[in-house]
Amino acid sequence: RSILNHPSRRKSSSLIVADFGCGDAALARKLLRVKRTGSKKKRKNRTDTGEASAFVVHSFDLVASCDLVTACDMANVPLDDASVDVAVFCLSLMGTNLADFIREAHRVLKTEGGILKIAEVRSRFESTQGGGQKGRGVDEIKEFCEVLEKLGFQTTKVDRSNKMFVLLECRKNDKEPDKELKYSAKPCIYKRR
Repeated sequence: RSILNHPSRRKSSSLIVADFGCGDAALARKLLRVKRTGSKKKRKNRTDTGEASAFVVHSFDLVASCDLVTACDMANVPLDDASVDVAVFCLSLMGTNLADFIREAHRVLKTEGGILKIAEVRSRFESTQGGGQKGRGVDEIKEFCEVLEKLGFQTTKVDRSNKMFVLLECRKNDKEPDKELKYSAKPCIYKRR
């Protein structure tokens, strides 16, 4: 929803989104159905009804599951520097070179207003070991936000309202990403029911 309300959508051009690790391109399918309001000009990115779409979506994954997906390494996507309004990682920060993926998002995001959105399983950043309160994990999300800052992003929102997932929103800052930094999140922990 927050992509639908992004401030850049008020401009006459389409909002450009890069979905890193998109799977079957569900985000692209949803966003490409949204029509641009107040525009009657002919545009390249059309909905299936022929009207201009409010979004241009670039979907990347290791394997192209459909024609909306570009198969590539998420650490090296075929986009120009500073060409994207919003970069999305939804349950896709799985590799051991996670920092490389974030650096690549930094490269393709526009300097003014570039937004990074991350949705991940909470257990990858939280643990119940080391003195956490009963039922609450040690705050390792804070550590991840510090890593994001070293990679060129300022965390603007952390949403832990869901017991399974954490949502992060970050803004590209003026800092160059640390080229030497390495980071890997913990594996996902699923409890048997």
